[in-house]
This record gives sequence, C-alpha cells and structure tokens, in this order.
Amino acid sequence: APPIPAVPPAIAATQAEVAIAVANVVAFGSVGMLVYPHVAAALFPPSDSRAIGLFLGLAVHDTAQVMGCAASYAEQYSDAAVVGAAAVAKLTRNVFLAAVVPLMAVRHAAGATGGVTAKTFAAAVPAFVGGFLAMAAVRTLGDAQLANGGSALFAFDSAQWKGGADWLGAVLGTKVLLSTGLAAVGLSVNFAAFHGAGLAPFAVGAAGASVVGGVGLSVALLMASLAPAVPA
Repeated sequence: APPIPAVPPAIAATQAEVAIAVANVVAFGSVGMLVYPHVAAALFPPSDSRAIGLFLGLAVHDTAQVMGCAASYAEQYSDAAVVGAAAVAKLTRNVFLAAVVPLMAVRHAAGATGGVTAKTFAAAVPAFVGGFLAMAAVRTLGDAQLANGGSALFAFDSAQWKGGADWLGAVLGTKVLLSTGLAAVGLSVNFAAFHGAGLAPFAVGAAGASVVGGVGLSVALLMASLAPAVPA
C-alpha cells in the first residue's frame, strides 16, 4: 500500500493507526480483487481494454492489489492489455503522492514543535514514485529510438526490446514480484494493535472503499461513453 509506508513518518502516526490503515487496505482491496474483474466483465464491452483497466486502476487502493485484480481479469477473460491500462491508471495516481505526501508533512509539521525539517520532508517523499518515473522514461526512450529507426537504448532491436519488456512486466513483475508484494502487505498487519479499536475504523474504511470504487466505476463508464473503443 504505497501511501501507507510514506505517510506515517510525515504525520507521526502511531503503530495502531498504521495497523488499522493496512488492515483496511488489505481487507477491502482483497474484496475488490475478487469482485471487480467480474463487475468489469458485466458492465464494459470486452473490446474496451482501456476503460476496464482504468476502472480497475482507480477502484482498488493498493498497487499490488490493482495488478492482481488486472492479472485476474486478463487470465479469466483473455485480455492482457487490461494489465497495462490498469498499471498506467494506478501509477499515475501514485505519481501525485510526490506532491500530496510532502504537503501532508508540511501541514502536520506546521503545528508541531520544530516545524518542517529536511529529514521529515525527505521521509515524506515516496521513493517508488521516482522508480516508476525512471522506468517510464527508459521505456519511452527505447520506444522513441525504435520509432526513429535506431536500436532501443543503442543495444536492442524491436523483437528483443518487446520481448524483454514483456518478460519484465508480464512475467517477473506480474507473476513473481506481485506475489511477494501481496505477501508483504499481509505480513505488515499487526493484529495486536487492534485492541480497543472497535468496528468504527473498519466502517470508515468500508465507506471509503465504496466511494473509491464508485468514483472509479463512474469515471471509467464516462470515458467508455465519450471515447468508445474501436474494435480491432
């Protein structure tokens, strides 16, 4: 859950607060992984991979769960393009954390003793956003070089570049590292911290997950109606 590791140092969250946040993400994201692929299949035309990927990328909170949800759809409905569309939608959301999390840190520190420090600000900037931007830049550069008649990164022809990118994304990333990421999310839940929390935080989490899912579905349906997919 990318925002969760980044936000606690920024706002001095307690272990119990972090545990409850992670548990909400795991619980409702897991429900989304099971349900949303079938919702997408029922509500969107099967040819509209962009809209389906957009829905899955917006409706689920955690990046690993988004990829799991998209991979589940791709496996059940034979549409690998959904994985890429969902990844772009979710990682575009993640990019905005580079602005939102430091802003939260500044607002929190403004009311705390000592104000904003370089250490506080640095801890608030999620490192994975930089990694995503770097990998997107590498892929864009390679594709541009091939389009201009050269070799990707001055070393790979079109078949090698596409094969390597597909292996890194569809095999290593989606099928190998995704399982590790989901396991890490689950292992980060500390049930001892729930003592005395009650059901209220999970009611709030359910409401939040419902709003996020509803907004994601509405945006994707709007896009599908405004720019319908052209059958291949």
